[in-house]
Amino acid sequence: ASNLWHARSTRFQMVPLPWWLRPFTSHSSKAPPPRSPPRPPPPPSPPSRLWPLSGGRRGACRVQGGNTGSFDEIWTVGEYQCQQLCAASPACVAIGYVFAGRMQKCELHNAPIYSILPIGSTSCRIKPGLTPAGFRASPTRHAAATPLAPAPPLPLPPPSPESPPSPSPPPPSPPPPS
Repeated sequence: ASNLWHARSTRFQMVPLPWWLRPFTSHSSKAPPPRSPPRPPPPPSPPSRLWPLSGGRRGACRVQGGNTGSFDEIWTVGEYQCQQLCAASPACVAIGYVFAGRMQKCELHNAPIYSILPIGSTSCRIKPGLTPAGFRASPTRHAAATPLAPAPPLPLPPPSPESPPSPSPPPPSPPPPS
């Protein structure tokens, strides 16, 4: 039986554990059931051949003017599945894929891609046979071989109407009487 040490003043004394705290032991003489045979390894997945990263680096697809452009969102699909969906769609020119933790978002871009905004958790892949500007290229030239121009700076937003107007300077004080 299991025992528990119990402190009394300066002496230690062994006190038996109550029955509800004792570990369960089987007094059966039966042999354990046989284990099932090990599972075979899963079948190999189809070869995933992703298109090259646009510009050779990770980042978000951007259209002319540095905006996100027009795209369809599909959630919880893999990057290879996203690419297959784009390949099957004549309107799709590129995929953007966001993978951050559990979030997986596929973007099927319908507008020509002009630049990449560097973001580590996002990839932009242009459909083979298209240049970064979205036009057909010669069959020997691939989209990844064409460097992308950096995104132009975004214009400053107009002042918000909620902000109070700046205070005008006080009127000049009248000259002192003489």
